[in-house]
Amino acid sequence: MAGPEAKDVVMTAGERLIQQGEQRGIQQGERALLLRQLKKRFGNQVDAGIERCVEAASSEQIATWADRVLSATTLAEVLGH
Repeated sequence: MAGPEAKDVVMTAGERLIQQGEQRGIQQGERALLLRQLKKRFGNQVDAGIERCVEAASSEQIATWADRVLSATTLAEVLGH
């Protein structure tokens, strides 16, 4: 039977997996919300290439773009192109 230390290690590994899953879920939600905002604001300018760009972006980049979407007048302004 495993001792208390082994239980702590197993729980820590399990907690890490849960935390990673939660983080992925948060990132997916951020991306989905940004894409929704972009489509609402810029319509069919948001094509598959833009969607791939958003999907590949870091959380920091998503946050920057989400801030820009509020004041930008063009999609290029949001994405910094």
